[in-house]
Amino acid sequence: MKTKLLNTLGAATTLAGIVATSGIANAASISYTSSSNYEFTDIIDAPLSVQKFDSSLGTLQGVKIEFTGDILGNAGFENRSPTPSQTTVNLSSEFSLQLNGQSLLAFNPEYTSSYQVAKYDGVTDYSGTSGKTLSNLTATQSGSQSFTNSTFLQSFIGTGSVDFLFSAIANSLVTGSGNMRSYIDTYAKAGVKVTYDYEEVKSVPEASTTLGIGLVAGLCLLSQRKKILVKVLNS
Repeated sequence: MKTKLLNTLGAATTLAGIVATSGIANAASISYTSSSNYEFTDIIDAPLSVQKFDSSLGTLQGVKIEFTGDILGNAGFENRSPTPSQTTVNLSSEFSLQLNGQSLLAFNPEYTSSYQVAKYDGVTDYSGTSGKTLSNLTATQSGSQSFTNSTFLQSFIGTGSVDFLFSAIANSLVTGSGNMRSYIDTYAKAGVKVTYDYEEVKSVPEASTTLGIGLVAGLCLLSQRKKILVKVLNS
């Protein structure tokens, strides 16, 4: 009888330990961003760095990468032809994002507009009736991609940063008559946002507390029965 009682107490203690460490897996996410300022193109392999995923938060399930490219430009043209001309200004740049030599995203934001100007007015000043000056032309484009491959995800886990490289190669131009003077400047900047989707394990104190109270009550009852049994055996 004594052995059976001790075994019961041991089982109850073990169950209490299991309940105390029980938990539930919850889906969660955390994001980090990095961006650059406008710089004169061309831009080759400029860094964009974001913080790696801290594995103490949980188990990384997936990564979403969002990449944005912006261009800013100024242009001017003068039609020097003896006849009117239509002139088109196209501001554009090829953006690309890489990680560890792998191309992730690429796109080409652009701004395009056409203007009708008169024959040469005799002054090359990028204004008047035969010319035009344009400032603060802008365009933006973005793209995203998600990854769940476990091998790829390893690059994002640990301490330190994930170092992306972006490039922006301008291909802006001004087109019009065969007798035209023009200029165009192209600036670019980029930004990246990385979202980590992971499973975090949270303890459930409410359930543990409730069941723990029941276990304590049960242990007290077993202890009381033990005392009664001892008295009976000694009488």
